[in-house]
Amino acid sequence: MNRNVPDRIPGSPADRVFAIYMAAAAVAFAFPARVDSWPWLLLAHAVVVAIFWPLPFVAKAVAGLSERARGRLRSALDWTPLLIIPLLYTELAVLNQSVHGGAYFDNVIIGVEQKLFNGMPSDLWADAAPYLWLSEPLHAAYLSYYVIVFTPPLILFLQRRTEAFRTGMFTVMLAFFAHYVFFIFFPVQGPRYLYAPPGGHLATGYFYGIAHKLLEAGSAQGSAFPSSHVGVSVAQTLITLRLLPKFGVAAAVLTAGLAFGAIYGGFHYAADAISGAILGTVVFLVARPLYRRLGGTPA
Repeated sequence: MNRNVPDRIPGSPADRVFAIYMAAAAVAFAFPARVDSWPWLLLAHAVVVAIFWPLPFVAKAVAGLSERARGRLRSALDWTPLLIIPLLYTELAVLNQSVHGGAYFDNVIIGVEQKLFNGMPSDLWADAAPYLWLSEPLHAAYLSYYVIVFTPPLILFLQRRTEAFRTGMFTVMLAFFAHYVFFIFFPVQGPRYLYAPPGGHLATGYFYGIAHKLLEAGSAQGSAFPSSHVGVSVAQTLITLRLLPKFGVAAAVLTAGLAFGAIYGGFHYAADAISGAILGTVVFLVARPLYRRLGGTPA
């Protein structure tokens, strides 16, 4: 990475946003329904805040490292939040149960859904159009989420475009954390917990099978509204269109398919997808000025 790009090690804009999220998420442990292991989880959150804000003793210890060691540490810190997103995602079910004791707000979203669409697109669309030629591309697009999220930062990192990499990483992590706050304090299960998935010959599809197996293995209950799949992909697509225009066009196509696939496959309410797209766009719009305000020089 470019050595002439000034940065705090640690304490970059992305570090600070990560620390703020971890502090906000830890508020869940103040509620009566918190899990028995909450002291250990609270300690883990406190350690992350101490490192990424950072506290003075951490900053002092880092200042004593060699320039080469600080550079390696900076690269590690740049990647850490994104790489541990699966852990943070898994924790969401514990956090929202701590706050609400297992209560969810699907009835609110279903009410909105009924008013907007006079029905439930997530429950009716696949039944109305049970075609493999439609189902498989939409399920494949839904799975492209991982390509959309991880490919742009990897490309920018390998190209040694330091500030572009950090700007993009800041934007996508801000999108994740904005959605995760909703999941903690306003948990919604989503249609896949309340309605049967599309069946019949659609279930024989290759991408259908992969998508459902992945969700069964690692879905965090209460993380439906707004759809982070859609919102994070929208934020990532918009910043990628700025930083990597050619890949950004492909990401935009995949994101559109992902949003429709989330509804068609019964993974999200249509209201989840719409709200996710709105939140992802808002994050993109505020990320650049916020990055600058936190001391960065956005690409």
